[in-house]
Amino acid sequence: MELQENQAKAIVKEINQVLPQKINLMNRKGMIIASTDPERVNTYHGGAARIIQEGLDELRISYDDEFPGTRRGTNFVLKVEGEPIGVLGITGQYEEILPLANIIRKMTELLVHQQEYARMQSNLRYQQSLFLAEVLAHSEAFLSREQIERGRDLGIELQMPRRILVADFVSRDNELLAGRHEILQKLEPVVKKADSRCICTVTSQLMVFLTSICDREGVYGLAGKLREAAGRQGWDICVGIDGQAQDSIHLSDAFLQAKKALQSCHRKGNIHIKGYDEINMEIFADMIPLLVKQRYVQKIFKGYTRQELAEAMNTLECFFEHDGSIIRTAEALFIHKNTLQQHLRRIAARTGYDPRSLRSSAVFYLVIYFYQEMNLQ
Repeated sequence: MELQENQAKAIVKEINQVLPQKINLMNRKGMIIASTDPERVNTYHGGAARIIQEGLDELRISYDDEFPGTRRGTNFVLKVEGEPIGVLGITGQYEEILPLANIIRKMTELLVHQQEYARMQSNLRYQQSLFLAEVLAHSEAFLSREQIERGRDLGIELQMPRRILVADFVSRDNELLAGRHEILQKLEPVVKKADSRCICTVTSQLMVFLTSICDREGVYGLAGKLREAAGRQGWDICVGIDGQAQDSIHLSDAFLQAKKALQSCHRKGNIHIKGYDEINMEIFADMIPLLVKQRYVQKIFKGYTRQELAEAMNTLECFFEHDGSIIRTAEALFIHKNTLQQHLRRIAARTGYDPRSLRSSAVFYLVIYFYQEMNLQ
């Protein structure tokens, strides 16, 4: 391991906020990579190079330029797990430096340890994310005894029953979409409190939770906690829930189910938690190409302008959500029931299909579904 420039700069800034001493941090080649004096950065420090080359613990510099690029002060080797990673230089007289020298040295080594731990944790999360992306995309072909062992090495136990929840934002705000990883980190403690064995990741541009909670009440409860936690941060999210995988080998199927449930939330707009078991037509309708859906909507609502179509869809969605009740639909739309009746008769006259007829309800249900899909693109 070697002291890196970004590490060194962060350490110098941290120490300088607490202690006033002028300090430099040098790498194993003797180059100053961070300093309280910006002019010294990227210059050679002969004293630091000598410490590394000769394996010294410290080296006092009695006067400026005693070694190339040095100033009066004391330089100390920095070690992590017994190995030298760089050199700490403190400018000033030895007697003045000594009382704080060991404190600064230990602070520096501790900060290096912390940064290295954070780097390792970040790398572990990255490796976990890559592994989970493979599991969720190709579990049937990907998971073998060797891969299950690899998962264990990464802290991911897959040989246990799991359910999958996927979450996304109600609003397609680009800033929110770009910050999914940071947002997931804030939601993760809430999930871990409810289920310490839950695995959290971001894949396919979605926040994904593989929970060991398997009963319906528990899974929906976890989804509710996610929405509440997100709401406290000012985020409005939708959650899709799988139909429960048979085993870890079929997690990719469960992931697809959870995504379909999430898409159904987006289509409806007013439902924010939905399970795969709750969707019906979406199971097969997603196989229909978007162009075919667009042509079907245009065929039924031939001659409608974009604005007229949007208004008709709003009326029909509300009408079917209220099970065809004229009174409840009119109340929800804030219009008189006679006005609603006129709207429905006008749709029947222009399309040839009466929304109030049971025979025509399937046609309009398809149109509404396809229209919602078109607006998601």
